[in-house]
Order: sequence, then C-alpha cells, then structure tokens
Amino acid sequence: MFKAIRRLLAAITFLAVIAAALKTAFEWVAQSGDDDHEVFVDEDRETV
Repeated sequence: MFKAIRRLLAAITFLAVIAAALKTAFEWVAQSGDDDHEVFVDEDRETV
C-alpha cells in the first residue's frame, strides 16, 4: 500500500517538474522579443 502511494507521489512530482520546465521555457521564449511566431496579434499594437 505504501509503495503504491510513494509511486503515485513520485509520478505527480515528475509531472509537476515537467510542467514547471515547460512553463519556464515558454516564458523564456516570450521574453526573447521575437514575435514572428506569435499566434495571437496584440490588439493594442498600431499597424502602420
């Protein structure tokens, strides 16, 4: 029983680490300033 709980907690922890790494990677890409690959266009951006 305890072994199953430990494995479940380990799996949840592993998924949380992967999710945090993906979030950090997406935030890093967003800060790069290259908006050529942006899916949604900023509405407040003025087009000339």
